[in-house]
Amino acid sequence: MLKRACLLAIFALGVALANSLVAHAAVQPQNRGLFITPIREYIKADAGKTPTGSLTVANITDKPVTVTLSVEQFSVADYTYDYNFTPVKEDWVKFQTSQLQLQPNKSKSVSYTIAIPKGAIPGGHYFTIFASATLTSGPAGSKVRAATVLYVTVNGQLRETSAIKKEDIPWISFGNKIDFSFDVRNTGNTHFLIYAAGKLSGLTTKPANPEVTHVLLPGTVRTIGNTIEPPLLPGVYTATYGYRTESGQVISRSTHILNAPPWSLVIPIGVVWLAILLWKRRNRTKKKATTDS
Repeated sequence: MLKRACLLAIFALGVALANSLVAHAAVQPQNRGLFITPIREYIKADAGKTPTGSLTVANITDKPVTVTLSVEQFSVADYTYDYNFTPVKEDWVKFQTSQLQLQPNKSKSVSYTIAIPKGAIPGGHYFTIFASATLTSGPAGSKVRAATVLYVTVNGQLRETSAIKKEDIPWISFGNKIDFSFDVRNTGNTHFLIYAAGKLSGLTTKPANPEVTHVLLPGTVRTIGNTIEPPLLPGVYTATYGYRTESGQVISRSTHILNAPPWSLVIPIGVVWLAILLWKRRNRTKKKATTDS
């Protein structure tokens, strides 16, 4: 009993120490550097108007820093949607102040305006606000920057149109998921969200996986992917996959898929084995009948 009591005491002490370490780690900042919020902003306005916005910059270091705000326009690469940043051609974004001093572990809010000219083309216009600083607490002269992206929509004749340009889905499935993808081109003049999903139709099929959400920028092609859960039973099923848009438009494709789970491969093997056994038995019966005669 004494030995058991000692073991329980040691165990309790270990648990208490572990909880203390976890609690201590939880209150320690896990990320340090320069931060900006929000990370994205969606703004709609008429041409000739000047909407306003604000952002907050935080210095999560142990040294004061000087933060400089700047603007670039962004676009995305086809298929991968990697960001490309370029100098502004539309000089619309103006800051209340473009430079600020931040003490350690302090933050400040900065307002800005978006001066949309009267002749601005309706549709999407895309900007990135960068907060840049040199962090003296890190390696000497280490420069960092954080970003907020602005999706600015100029009201007018907005076209949220798109089309599937190419799709890729297997015609036979052996595993526990069916991967599919398709390339979507935004043929309109503004950005919008799409929600991609797929499913199989037939007996024992499973519910569709959760939709995958993506944003489409005008004039670009994006590769979208998701998965379909195959049913337990083998057979030929109809696969329907595609996406719906924010406006409720549904664009989809259909094809047939042969589902052949690994266990079902035993069936043809068994049939072949049984056929061979019957063939051998038949041959033996013929030989015996010939010998008897």
